[in-house]
Amino acid sequence: MQSRYLSVPAAVLAVVSTVAFAQPSAEPAQLPPPFGAPGPIFPAPPSCSPQFQRLLKLQLDGMRRLQSLSRSEGNMLCSTLESTDQLGVGKLIDPKLLQQWLTPDQKDLLESFGVDLSKVNVGKIMRRLGIDLSQIDLRQLTHQCRQSQGEIDRFATSEVGRLEREIMLCDDRI
Repeated sequence: MQSRYLSVPAAVLAVVSTVAFAQPSAEPAQLPPPFGAPGPIFPAPPSCSPQFQRLLKLQLDGMRRLQSLSRSEGNMLCSTLESTDQLGVGKLIDPKLLQQWLTPDQKDLLESFGVDLSKVNVGKIMRRLGIDLSQIDLRQLTHQCRQSQGEIDRFATSEVGRLEREIMLCDDRI
């Protein structure tokens, strides 16, 4: 009795021999670059069509906004974490500020229960939910916040420079 594993090499051998003895075609098969025929060394420049220029300007505007947000909002977030580190984790969330995120129906419901958000003890609520605020390392969070803020700013700055150069190249071609 022959094993089915011995039939696999036989099948492969049959396919290879069929290919080897087949008539050669008029044109040999050519692999695409970089393995086959040499292609252009430098990629083709962008078309600089009006649509492409509009896309570049939209990307530039988006990167400038990201850069601005990383500097203003990112700084505000990291500063809040730094000040909370001195006050304690329980003061991380100001319950009165949560009110701005509630819908009018949610506000009305809380008022009907007699809940005054300015008197809510966030630390106690978190403990009741099983979250131990003493395990939160605000120094590490602050460090990660500043590091991320810097990385986002560097990324946005480099992208702004790249996009400005690309727009300038398109302007020179036209």
